[in-house]
Amino acid sequence: MLVKSSFWPHNIDPYNIYTLVVPDPRIPITGMARILKVNPKTAEVWWRNAVMKRIIIPPIFRRKSFLNFREHFYFIRTEDPHESFQKIKSIPDVMYCTVQTGFSDMQVVSRIPLSFKEEIVLAGERSDYFVSTPKNHTFEEASRVMDKKLETIDDIQCSPSPLLFREEVYSPWDDLDEGIYLSINGNLRKSWARVLKESGAYNDKIMRWFRNRDNFGHTITMYFPEGEKAYQPSVFAVETENDSLIIDLFSELPTSSVFYRLDRYVIMVLYVSFPLIARSMVRRVLSCLQKKELIGKYINSIIEYYHRED
Repeated sequence: MLVKSSFWPHNIDPYNIYTLVVPDPRIPITGMARILKVNPKTAEVWWRNAVMKRIIIPPIFRRKSFLNFREHFYFIRTEDPHESFQKIKSIPDVMYCTVQTGFSDMQVVSRIPLSFKEEIVLAGERSDYFVSTPKNHTFEEASRVMDKKLETIDDIQCSPSPLLFREEVYSPWDDLDEGIYLSINGNLRKSWARVLKESGAYNDKIMRWFRNRDNFGHTITMYFPEGEKAYQPSVFAVETENDSLIIDLFSELPTSSVFYRLDRYVIMVLYVSFPLIARSMVRRVLSCLQKKELIGKYINSIIEYYHRED
């Protein structure tokens, strides 16, 4: 779906670059160039601009929900969200926090359980993630596809949920494994030299860790065809047992969508553009699912700004 513009002036659809990085997050520029049949300097310009413009968010890594990797999520209300944000983001074990407008004023993600003086609206340990691979079409086309699926939704057979809670400890996992994770989790394309230096691990262990990463974690590469800033990130907490159905429908969006479970809610983080057809489709789909009693109540918030640990 190539649309040349001043924002993306190149003769390649950035989606073609994205689809190279998803299966091979460390694909070298020379590898991209060979597949795309251009010289490496051209491929490097394409990649650099796709990343700089936040069309492709370089691959990160998040661990699965094994007992020794559990993360604690909190949605809270507070009288002064910015003041609370400034205070909470500096807590050493806080990995991520946001200021929001909606059912909560803040979201906080921590490695350890936390207590707050603020009111907790929703909290729990998260399940495994599922992050969609966006379709290469527009929001208008996504809306049509979702409408067709809704017309035959009573005939759809739900598959098992990918949003698993793993009730065992992942092992073996030692200090070197943890050091590799802390070094590489924010950038899977980081050079081996830096990972070696930062983790204290040896080369064979890092290679083995990387080859086995799907056993204990998720590689996440996100895509936004018009750049991340062109979309409104929103959090939806949907009361449902039909996880795979929700995921199937909202994975039709042309932007990356993030799904996980907290208690009885499926949490969706959706990135939607501002035209009416895009902004209304999410509620339209959820309204249809409510009428068919495939979901219960849902609540939502808009993400205003966030802090993520380096």
